[in-house]
Amino acid sequence: MELIVAEKPKVAEKIAMAIGDNVEKKSYNGVSYYEATRNGQEITVAPAVGHVYTLVEKEKTRTYPVFDIEWVPAYQASKEAAYTKGYVELIQKLAKKADIFVSACDYDIEGSTIAYNVFRFATTIREGRRMKFSALTQGDLVNAYEDRGDFDYSNAYAGETRHILDWFYGINLSRALMGALNAAHRYRVLSIGRVQGPALSLVSDLEKEVRAFVPTPYWELSAIIKDVEFMHKTARFLEEAKADAALKKTADDGKVIAVDVKEQEIQAQPNFDLTSLQVEAYKLFGYSPSRTLEIAQTLYEASVITYPRTSSQQIPSSIKLQPIIIALSKNPDYSKLVKKITENKWYKPVQGKKEDPAHPAIHPTGMQGSLGGPETNLYDLIVRRFLASFAPPATRQRNRIEVNSSGEVFAASGSRIVEKGWTEFYGKYYTSEDVELPPFKIDERVELNSKKVTKKETKPPKRYTQASIVSELEKRHLGTKSTRSVIVDTLFKRGYAAGTKSIEVSDFGLKVTEVLKKYAPEILDENLTKKMEEEMELIAEGKVDKEKVIVESKEILTQILDKWKKNEVKIGNELVDALKLTQERANLMGECDKCHNQLRMIKMRDKRQFVGCSGYPNCRNAYPLPPGTIVSATGKKCESCDKPTINVKKTRTRYTMCIDPNCPSKASWGKKTDKKTTDISKTIESKSEDNEKNS
Repeated sequence: MELIVAEKPKVAEKIAMAIGDNVEKKSYNGVSYYEATRNGQEITVAPAVGHVYTLVEKEKTRTYPVFDIEWVPAYQASKEAAYTKGYVELIQKLAKKADIFVSACDYDIEGSTIAYNVFRFATTIREGRRMKFSALTQGDLVNAYEDRGDFDYSNAYAGETRHILDWFYGINLSRALMGALNAAHRYRVLSIGRVQGPALSLVSDLEKEVRAFVPTPYWELSAIIKDVEFMHKTARFLEEAKADAALKKTADDGKVIAVDVKEQEIQAQPNFDLTSLQVEAYKLFGYSPSRTLEIAQTLYEASVITYPRTSSQQIPSSIKLQPIIIALSKNPDYSKLVKKITENKWYKPVQGKKEDPAHPAIHPTGMQGSLGGPETNLYDLIVRRFLASFAPPATRQRNRIEVNSSGEVFAASGSRIVEKGWTEFYGKYYTSEDVELPPFKIDERVELNSKKVTKKETKPPKRYTQASIVSELEKRHLGTKSTRSVIVDTLFKRGYAAGTKSIEVSDFGLKVTEVLKKYAPEILDENLTKKMEEEMELIAEGKVDKEKVIVESKEILTQILDKWKKNEVKIGNELVDALKLTQERANLMGECDKCHNQLRMIKMRDKRQFVGCSGYPNCRNAYPLPPGTIVSATGKKCESCDKPTINVKKTRTRYTMCIDPNCPSKASWGKKTDKKTTDISKTIESKSEDNEKNS
């Protein structure tokens, strides 16, 4: 009997239904599995549920460094993983009857590691095979089963090494950080790791640039010609007197001295890899990189797109694309576009530069599915990118006009799409740059209206967004396509960074970076992390022994931690000071409208929270906050009443509101909300004095 193990329950069901005859669904300890036959061969398909084995210390300690670790079932290591117990016990039971183990987990390092641990710890089977697929369609799964090869040990060894190194660095460095804080009598959950360190360093270095930036004034000279703004050819005057002199010299009319018209072809973008999908989804929908991956995984498990954790922007010729294109015509949203492709026989997609030997670029499978709101958005984006990749280039016409007025030259540029090409297929996701200019002729006399000098200032560099930092980590070969979004999320969870649109590093995050650079700069060194990533790639290629990499990493880490321990108390004191400052700033909400002191967020023992005045007890001005939520200041005032506004987060619900329950902006919120708000308000006066002591 062949035991096929999939990474998740939904995938196990799809595999069984695709390759099996006489499929029978069964259950053991509440976990479903499938028995079937194929060409007389008995097959059992069972699911794992992600990583069902994890690394732990052999003997629990709280010290560092620690390297004595082992793999155990995840349910033995954590109560939160209790749900994995049934899956492990099911596989152990089924494995007793099997003589062949087939890995049908995702074909990447993580999937191979999941299967490898199940293979070696939950079974005594000796023969291992591997199914490789990038889509959960019947055809792909049947081909993967028929072409199953040897078990991918090298991939699994690379994955195991990655987990061991991540454990070594993550646990030891995090314990070192928390140990320093504990030595300074201030407990807080902190973490740092071999990829998290360089990521924190990247955003911190940029944050320092932003904070240290001193704006430089400059002046722009402009004029309106035929209702179009023309700018002086000296884009920025660094001296106001020179700008004023140029304005004074400029006449009320001028002569057109240049009409430059050029056309250029714009190729379609290739199909998405994971990073480019995360960047585009953030730009268009505001989805965080981790949210995009979550939605893409749902679409993959629904069989409507291919495997999302890919670094490729190419679709190999072995994949038959014509049937996929035709299948998409069944959806009325795409039927007209598909018709245009098939009539013109445009069946060759634009290929990108990035490759991934394991999986092709993300593209639709052609199968139909019932999708929700976010899933519909992401699916539509992927399909339109796919269809656009077959369309011809767009043609853009660019115009540049120059006007001479008494020796002062002004210019304006315009552009427009003259042949839509692929932009018609990408539709609303194509960002237009069109700026229409009226017709101009050489030597034409034109009037210059509304001539003026405008003072401006240089702006600081832009902070990273959650999407752009993921892209930057990829460029620097830090982390993997699967882990980069998790690294970014961790920076927020640990209080190192905050912000909705851009990543703003907290004072505490900056201090952690400063301390690490001072006492353990190796932790932030991206070259060290990059070297490890390269070594793991060599392990996957069978060119380097995993034990050699593990031993070298232990030696490096031991040296880092030895230096750290000598300065533990100093480090702790520096971190505590920064932590206090960060917390104080985070709690500030804005100016009190009664006494002009600062309003700040106050949390009570019973977990209620409110905004109170720092001028207490002289000023008792206070406002309630929604219970059970995470609240942060926006730094902006309410348009209706001029009081501070806050961002409110509860699970996946997020909104912005004024702190005043009686604000006109809340007039339509209903009596129920008003009553709850009033009840909270009543508790503030009675508990504020007690809370002030606790604060």
